[in-house]
Amino acid sequence: MSPELIEFSNVVFRFVHVLAAIMWIGNSLLFTWMEVNFIKDPKKNPEGAVGHMNMLHAGGVYFLEKRVIDPSAIPERLHVFKWQSYMTWISGAILLIMTFYTRPGTLMLDPSKTDMAGWMATAISIFSIIIAWFAYDLVWRSPLKTKPLAAITVLTVSLFTYSYWIDGFFNGRFVLLQIGAMIATTMSANVRFIIIPNQKKIMTALLEGKPHDLDAGHQAKMRSLTNNYVTFPVIFLMLSAHFPSIYGDPYYLPIVFVIGAGLVVIKHMMNIYNEFSEWLEVSIATFVLGVGAVLMIMFIPDPVVKDDKGLPIQMTEEALLGQKLYAAKGCVACHQPVSSSIAPSLVGIYGTKRRLASGSSVIADDAYLRESILWSNAKVSYGYAPAMPGYGEAFSEDEVSQMIAYIKSLK
Repeated sequence: MSPELIEFSNVVFRFVHVLAAIMWIGNSLLFTWMEVNFIKDPKKNPEGAVGHMNMLHAGGVYFLEKRVIDPSAIPERLHVFKWQSYMTWISGAILLIMTFYTRPGTLMLDPSKTDMAGWMATAISIFSIIIAWFAYDLVWRSPLKTKPLAAITVLTVSLFTYSYWIDGFFNGRFVLLQIGAMIATTMSANVRFIIIPNQKKIMTALLEGKPHDLDAGHQAKMRSLTNNYVTFPVIFLMLSAHFPSIYGDPYYLPIVFVIGAGLVVIKHMMNIYNEFSEWLEVSIATFVLGVGAVLMIMFIPDPVVKDDKGLPIQMTEEALLGQKLYAAKGCVACHQPVSSSIAPSLVGIYGTKRRLASGSSVIADDAYLRESILWSNAKVSYGYAPAMPGYGEAFSEDEVSQMIAYIKSLK
């Protein structure tokens, strides 16, 4: 498949993925909000209703009821929300396969950590996603289902441990995508295997003249609620994989877990704000403490980079100036220590043979690096879009030399 076709397919499926996710997440947030805000006073509810509310939107008043359905009064039409979840997962799986599983050696693995074969990385990713669902489902079917805090602790510790394990061979960007894919899969599987089947079970029983199965309804509601709590962390995980400043940090995993925990707390405050008067204060405190914790982690000195002999790598003064320029000009946003779908890595590039989009090859020497900095579209690397801006008038000759010196120091 040509790079152009891959890029176009990426745009199409990413659009579908984002659109479906917005619809799915919107449903989750709306239904949880309604559950929290229903008027549940039996004296105020209409007959047969366990909750009701009035909503004003677009010039109209909507009256909603939540009720236990009587077998003799089944509505003619019931709207079921499931395809938003299914399409989010399907489009996400296609993107994962098309973007990463076809190029595991360059987009999934970190060559500075491992020499693992690409097929093995793909297998680990696929089986981890499958096993994650069964492990998650097992926890919520075990006696821990009556002890939510214990269940959440077990799942969180397991996920944290797993994240550090895959960090030993996957690059930072794919670690975050893998965690996000695992959580999102459990969310969609909740819809497919628990929520929708239980809803069908309820309706089948009603059609047979049996009472409303409240236990099946409770199971569906609990899985829907767990989906609701991890919505914010999953959104953050998927977005953070597009920001090298996050996954490129040496301590990105603690940063991500601190932010994820904070988002769960804030979501909980949103869910209980009718019952907990200090919900806003707790949310603000969580945000402030979370930002403080993240800043503390980010200011931890980076590990000393060492050469093959275990000795610290010393950069020249010119290379150090180039390093500052590299960060100031935003080069670090795309050119990370490992290649991504956005741009190739510059680590170890000097002196190597590079395949170009034109079909020819070139040695990455001083002349090639200089031309790539000043006129980026002159020689575009194979498999990448000509998206890098040209810096022809933005750099002085001294700055170009500094950038080249820094790139040459990347081993």
